Amino acid sequence: MRLLASESYNVAWFKLADFVARGEKERALSVHKLLMHSVQDEAIPYQLEGDILLAFDDDTALDRYHVAANLYKKAGKIKAAASVYEHVCMFKHEEKILEALFDVYLLLQDRVSLLNTFSRLAKVCLEHNKFAFISNLFHRYLLESDISLQGQLSIRFVRSLLLYDPTNKQVSSYVYQVIDVLHDQHDYEEELLEFLSELESLNKDMHAKALQYIENNF
Repeated sequence: MRLLASESYNVAWFKLADFVARGEKERALSVHKLLMHSVQDEAIPYQLEGDILLAFDDDTALDRYHVAANLYKKAGKIKAAASVYEHVCMFKHEEKILEALFDVYLLLQDRVSLLNTFSRLAKVCLEHNKFAFISNLFHRYLLESDISLQGQLSIRFVRSLLLYDPTNKQVSSYVYQVIDVLHDQHDYEEELLEFLSELESLNKDMHAKALQYIENNF
């Protein structure tokens, strides 16, 4: 198909923005379809369609973003995939989006972003009473992590439980798990002290149980 001439191409982009601003969804999507014949990158049409649908609060935007991110990953553009999901997270706090973002940061081995994403994911799940879902993910992530990352993930999970699901009967077992994981690390004392200090500020009863556990087991 013949590519759009430069002037027509620029006009089409202007019309697309105008249709979105005026709330004319179908006309915006029609112009988008025309424009994308001139785009070589497979992911961009899906990403832009996601942007258009998101502007109209259409949840099918999430499907388009997933396709775009997967195409970026397939092309080896992992950072571009992360950018897609981060963009979506500015507007939609969906656990599936955050889960996908976590997996992308795992590929990038970006520990800071990975841990922050896990905290965001845990918060969303626990606030929506999806403990089983985040618990299963947490254990899956532990299997994919080295001992240092296991400790950090465990600390994040305990923190999230105490903040967003403090009456959960399994909190103490996860606190003990953090202690066990940290104890298995080299030069663990400083990190353990930091964890205990945070634990005391969040839940004094749980802090007392942690101290008792350490006294009984180490």
